[in-house]
Amino acid sequence: DDLRIVILPMAEEQTEETKAEARQFMVDLVSSAPQSADFKGGDGINMSAWRTAYAAATLSEDTPSSLMETFWSMYDPGDTTIWTMSYDEADSNEDLDDTIAITTEFMKQTESIKDHCFGIMHTLESLEIEGLWLFNGPDPERLFGVNDDSSWFTWSQLGPEANDYVKKAVAEFLVPTDGKLKCKLIKETQVLG
Repeated sequence: DDLRIVILPMAEEQTEETKAEARQFMVDLVSSAPQSADFKGGDGINMSAWRTAYAAATLSEDTPSSLMETFWSMYDPGDTTIWTMSYDEADSNEDLDDTIAITTEFMKQTESIKDHCFGIMHTLESLEIEGLWLFNGPDPERLFGVNDDSSWFTWSQLGPEANDYVKKAVAEFLVPTDGKLKCKLIKETQVLG
């Protein structure tokens, strides 16, 4: 048995400006949860009204701009938080129907708290499951309490400030361009409630 060492060429160096932009993008996109002093904990978004607006917008030709305007007019980082979720076991998925069944079961288990949250989950052609959730509260704890399957997902908070990066990330989930999320074709979408 010969020991073989392979030296690969290094990737082209990035400029300091590019590195700084990338660092700022990540800080803006996924910041830490709001401090308890910043989180007012008010009533939050009327989830029923938001679901009605979302359903109406999906039937409209002007979906992207009007839906996002409505969303951001309702969002208050002082009493509502935005989270993404990604299925940890996607590499084990072998069949589209079985993967969709995971999402269906997740939504069914979460139905009891739909007055406190809104969720949209996309099943991608790669059999990955990605979702966006809006919670009245500082975190998804209430969902974790009613849905054991939530532990199969990685959760990341967006914001809390609604800067351009957060707005773009939210729009990718709510109004996907060309039926794609993260450049992957969306095969099926489910919305809580």
